[in-house]
Amino acid sequence: MNTNNKTILVVDDTTENLNILKNILEKDDFDVFLSKDGEKAITIAEEILPDLILLDILMPNIDGYETCRRIKKNEKTKDIPIIFLSALTSPNDKVKAFEVGGVDYIPKPFHEQEVLVRVKSHLQTSMIISSLNNLVEKSFHEIYTPLSVMSTGLEMQVLEHGNTNYLKSIKSAMRLLNIFSDDMYYSIKKEVTQFEAQWIELEPFMKEQMNYLTPIALNNEMDFELESNVDNPMIFISEIELKRVVLNILSNALKYGYKNSIINIKIDMKDEGFISFSISNRGKILSNPDKIFEKLYQEDSESTGFGIGLEIVALICKKNDIKIDVTSINNKTKFKFTYKEKK
Repeated sequence: MNTNNKTILVVDDTTENLNILKNILEKDDFDVFLSKDGEKAITIAEEILPDLILLDILMPNIDGYETCRRIKKNEKTKDIPIIFLSALTSPNDKVKAFEVGGVDYIPKPFHEQEVLVRVKSHLQTSMIISSLNNLVEKSFHEIYTPLSVMSTGLEMQVLEHGNTNYLKSIKSAMRLLNIFSDDMYYSIKKEVTQFEAQWIELEPFMKEQMNYLTPIALNNEMDFELESNVDNPMIFISEIELKRVVLNILSNALKYGYKNSIINIKIDMKDEGFISFSISNRGKILSNPDKIFEKLYQEDSESTGFGIGLEIVALICKKNDIKIDVTSINNKTKFKFTYKEKK
């Protein structure tokens, strides 16, 4: 790769290490900035926005772990790849380095060629991710704008001609396309976007999602039924993420349920401090309910819905400590989500 104009910040409290790394990197035409402590490194990173940071762990004032945490919390610097360089070699040290946001870990004493290969590899990966993010932003703009125009035009057609079967089918297809587009966007952006949690009232939230999917339900000759056995049930989670969970499960229930059947949504209190909500339908059963959340798993060659959507559901539930139980027997499939209330 062309290393011209690629900037690297090297952070190490030992002058000898700084000089060695500076010489290694400058021989390959990298622009190199140096820092002997974490506090200064954070300031430099915010000012110059380097393409990559090489970071020691054992330093005075704040160590490399804390330095990395602060860089990753800063909106301006959070996407800069950080490679740890350290004499610490225990598995716990390496695990911690990745937990705080590092992309790689090179043990000291390091070899010149290894440093260069890993630096170039992560710079290449960072460039690809950046290009993909730009492509995604532009692509989704191109998708959402026509969908918005189509939606407005569709509503005008309904007002003029009534909600005909043709218009119901178009509206249903548009809802499915919206769900797929939102899943793709979340899947690509989940690593680089903060989804802020908030308290959400489950009952009105569920009604909103049911209403959103009503065009699909009408087109499939199905309906929803909501039952809540909890007074004002609430859950602390990102609204965007909860939508991805509920819309994916509901849309699959609509896709694989029997015509003229009802999809049941139930909100309950499992035990003290545990709220659960379940979505069940009558229709095609799952032959391997334990496998459906595996990456890109499909029940069979004709199953187009069991893939990225359910993978996203599993990721979000794991992130928010939500337990999932799936049963599929006697033509009835039930997804139950159990959430422990935050104090």
